[in-house]
Amino acid sequence: MDTFPKLIKKIRKSAGLTQAEFAKSLKVSPILVAMIETEQKNVSKNFILKLAKALDVHPSTITPFLFIVKNKKIQPVSNIEKMFIKWGEKMQIYLINKKSSNIRKYAQDKISKNISKK
Repeated sequence: MDTFPKLIKKIRKSAGLTQAEFAKSLKVSPILVAMIETEQKNVSKNFILKLAKALDVHPSTITPFLFIVKNKKIQPVSNIEKMFIKWGEKMQIYLINKKSSNIRKYAQDKISKNISKK
């Protein structure tokens, strides 16, 4: 299962957006997106809400992945934890393969609204 920063990057790339386009669609700084993707900055609640809106999912759908730490040895897990991990892996695939297209549409809508205002 990917860490949150890796998940963000995969969603963005699957949507076919640059960091700048992705940031613009979420109304955040491209520097913020770069720092999140490189694990230099943690995400805020506001960022999660904007991302969830763009993906067209409930924020709780993406928040479980905030707590995945890369390269951390996992202690033995219970059966229910194993089920949750498998669910999480499937959810990440769903967010990347299915919901990332929503961000592309969301970004295009934001761009076309900005053009029509001019």
